[in-house]
Amino acid sequence: MIKPIVMTTLLASLIFLAACSGESLPKVEPTSSTNTPTRNASPNTTKSQDTGATPSSITNFKADLTIDLESAKDLLKEYERPALDVLEKNLTALVQHDYKLYRFGFVNDRLADAMDVYYGEQFQYIFSSIEGIEKKASNYNQLHITVLGERLDTTTDSVEKVKMMYVIRQNKQGDWDIYTID
Repeated sequence: MIKPIVMTTLLASLIFLAACSGESLPKVEPTSSTNTPTRNASPNTTKSQDTGATPSSITNFKADLTIDLESAKDLLKEYERPALDVLEKNLTALVQHDYKLYRFGFVNDRLADAMDVYYGEQFQYIFSSIEGIEKKASNYNQLHITVLGERLDTTTDSVEKVKMMYVIRQNKQGDWDIYTID
């Protein structure tokens, strides 16, 4: 009985101290990896992580897409390479705040609506590398492409690392579409 009371009091104290200091508590990130690594591989597969950005890094933040997609093409078969074009258009749309282009690559409007959580005028993205490309044997012509970068939220003036895994699949007509972002 005492232990839960002590833990609750301790937790409340930590929250109070964090609120007073204006800083957030660090996030604990799980580690697991199922991606086939590429040249820029990292063993961590979490979606995002708080970086504890300083005001100077926020003022220097410039949205950009610096991923070397040409080298990623070497990892794919010729017929799979158009999936990278779909990925590039979606990432470019996030960087340039082009809502119409962002919604264009999804398999349907319902999914595009569900993925609106990644799009927002308050977000600025820097996409820097592809962590991994995994070909799914269970679904013919489906790729899981994990991209790494950072996101500035201008409403909170905070920068966080992002890891977004795109599921891109070829449909019966031969076109590649985004089936989800996780």
